[in-house]
Amino acid sequence: MAEMDYDVVVVGGSSTGLIAARESAKRGLRTVVFEEDKVIGRPEKCAGLYSIEGVRSLNIPVQGPYLQNIVRGAVFVSPSGKRFEVDASRDVAVVYNRERLDLFLAQQAAEAGAEIHVDTRVTEVKSSGQNLIVKTSSQTISTRHVISAEGRTATVARQMLPRYRTGKWLPIIQYMIANHGNSPDMVYLYFKKYLPEFFGYLVPVDDEFGKLGVAASKGTQLLVDKLLRENFPHAKVVGIMSSAIYVGGPLEPMRVGNFFLAGEVAGQVKATTGGGVVTGGKAAEAAAQHIAGQGTYEQLYRETLHELKGTFALRRLIEHLSPKHIDLILSSLADSDYGHVFAKVGDMDKHRSTLARALASKTSIKLTLNIVSRMLTGAYV
Repeated sequence: MAEMDYDVVVVGGSSTGLIAARESAKRGLRTVVFEEDKVIGRPEKCAGLYSIEGVRSLNIPVQGPYLQNIVRGAVFVSPSGKRFEVDASRDVAVVYNRERLDLFLAQQAAEAGAEIHVDTRVTEVKSSGQNLIVKTSSQTISTRHVISAEGRTATVARQMLPRYRTGKWLPIIQYMIANHGNSPDMVYLYFKKYLPEFFGYLVPVDDEFGKLGVAASKGTQLLVDKLLRENFPHAKVVGIMSSAIYVGGPLEPMRVGNFFLAGEVAGQVKATTGGGVVTGGKAAEAAAQHIAGQGTYEQLYRETLHELKGTFALRRLIEHLSPKHIDLILSSLADSDYGHVFAKVGDMDKHRSTLARALASKTSIKLTLNIVSRMLTGAYV
């Protein structure tokens, strides 16, 4: 016998789960979140780099106790060391303390009326007529809807979707380093021959500290140490985090009846960067709107899903490029004024659309001729 009833049960107190709870509760739905960890936001699982536009779209104040830094662009470092800089000359992204961000989202959800239970694991979800029965480590309850935001574990997703299959995940190790020696106004992406699956990165927190990360199928610790030695010989490691990032495509179906997948568990992640807070947050909002009768999940998320599919296709293309070809492209970009093009049309949350707009510019013709010329003259083979 169920002890209590809810309109919405959210599995997982991630940013996606907490936004789902906030959006459901503020629509008058009786909502509860179950998070298996003892503290919301722990352990920290990402670099915390988000576009300002994306943050605002999720109704998160840009300034808050979670803010660590604001950046205006990125520096792409080719395998040979050539640098291609995209400087928007304006604030375009924020660096957040992920734990504090999640705690803020939990506060928003609670203030909207959602219950949040930590140290509580959902062990089973099963159908019972028009409702769903949810078993946790402490109780059994009934609910009308379940939003799975459980991330990589996908325990409940596998129960409800027998054919559930996830895409590729990469282990990631991130150091907090002191004395990085770079400008705090930019983020840095390192394309190395020994990092064929994912670029290395430095996300500055300020002019002293920064988050240095590497993702790889194997030898991740050795690779991040190598990146540290090569590019930051005077830096000191003061913290370490390990997790995994999703680099596969979005999964379908995203919903079966009144059971919803949102966030990483649905592959709603930018495959080129592993970032999913904004895309997962939009899915959370769409699921809550569906439950409240304000549209269908699939229709509301269609544009973002299309973008994610395109981003995954872009990643597949990049995977087939050799280090020499990546070096050619980045070197040609560095020798052109293409940085201004990306600064003008770039969107951190829409990589496919950004590339399409950039290729439509007049500068792309000159760049293409430059690349072809170098290939024909044997500069890169």
